[in-house]
Amino acid sequence: MNLIVFMTAAGSYLAMLGLSDPVAPQRHCIFIIHPLINKAAFQSKEGRIVFPDRPTEYPCAYTERKDGATIAFTNQNDWHFEVRVARGNQGSWTASKGDERVSGRALYPENCVE
Repeated sequence: MNLIVFMTAAGSYLAMLGLSDPVAPQRHCIFIIHPLINKAAFQSKEGRIVFPDRPTEYPCAYTERKDGATIAFTNQNDWHFEVRVARGNQGSWTASKGDERVSGRALYPENCVE
């Protein structure tokens, strides 16, 4: 799994999370603006958290399980992200900072399945 699509909870495209190779417990990831993002999603709370001010590469923990994968990292504004994607290509992402929490849908495209 090298690319995960982030969507808002309402289903609007937001970002793609690119992951470095090789698959290992410690990888690097970076957010890329999804080509189908709309202005409302970009300006939403989710958009402001995912794209704080500049593209930054983050070290991330990657755990592959029988039923999918989990990725975790913290961005430059101290939002902790957890992404869980099942083998069925669908999952969720959550970003938390203190008592605040934002979440949405996550999926990886068929052609990215190992």
